This record gives sequence, structure tokens and C-alpha cells, in this order.
Amino acid sequence: MVKYETPYIEQWNRIIRLRKALNSYEIATSDNFEDALDSFTSFIIQCYHLRDWLIKSGYDQKQIDDQIQNNTYLSLCRDLANTQKHQEIDRYKPRNSFVENDFGITTPISMAYNPLKRRSFFCVRVWEFGMPIDIIVVADGCLKAWKGIIDQKSHDL
Repeated sequence: MVKYETPYIEQWNRIIRLRKALNSYEIATSDNFEDALDSFTSFIIQCYHLRDWLIKSGYDQKQIDDQIQNNTYLSLCRDLANTQKHQEIDRYKPRNSFVENDFGITTPISMAYNPLKRRSFFCVRVWEFGMPIDIIVVADGCLKAWKGIIDQKSHDL
């Protein structure tokens, strides 16, 4: 059994593993659509909830929440996670407004086609961005932001 120095390391390692699993969904197809949605949804929910693990590990809640609010990827992750868990956000004003998809499902994650790369990809459509955002780009942006928060705290100690 692995014993972690601080609680957040367990969750950090989990989201790293979940991110690696997303590589198999770099190309969106109708055959991998539902499995990809499950994997992306799991990643987003677990990634956002690193917040709780960091707070339990001694990070300041207000500072974490400010970082989330002020970071494009972390706020998108928060709003995606809460939309997926609760179907609608009613406990706070979300920073992002999702475009409803055409698939008749509740997740804001859908597919789009990139003519330059000649492939379909999984994306999220946000009114404020005006174009589909590759969900893998969102995942990597979240990890980079969390790493910055973790490294800053370590630097401050």
C-alpha cells in the first residue's frame, strides 16, 4: 500500500493517470464517443476536486478559489465538473456559458472537426470563446495551472 506525505499527492497522481488515458481519445469518432465522454468527465471531475485535496493538505481555500476563478482552464474545469455533477449550476455564477450540444445528452462535451488537421476532436463549446476548445487542451491547461499552484506553495515554504 502506498502512503502519501500529504493528502493531495494521491489525487494529483490519480489525475495524472486519468490524463494519460485521454491520449486514446485524441481523434473523435462515433465509435469512441461514449467511452471518451466517460473518460473526459471522470478526468474533469477528479481534476477539479484536487481543490478539496489541496485545502485538506493545508492550502488556503480563498487563495485556491481565487486561482480557479482567475484561470481560464481551472474555471472551465470547475464549471464543467459542476455542470456534469448537478446538470446545472445554481450555487454560484459560472464564468463560462456552455453551448448546448446536438446529441441530446447533458454533458457539454461534444465533437468538432478541425479542417487543418483533417480530424475530429472532442471539445467543449463555450459562448465566451466563440469556437470549440479541444478538451485535451483544457486538461493540459488544468494540469499546468495546478502544478503552478503546487509549486508556488512549495516555494513559499
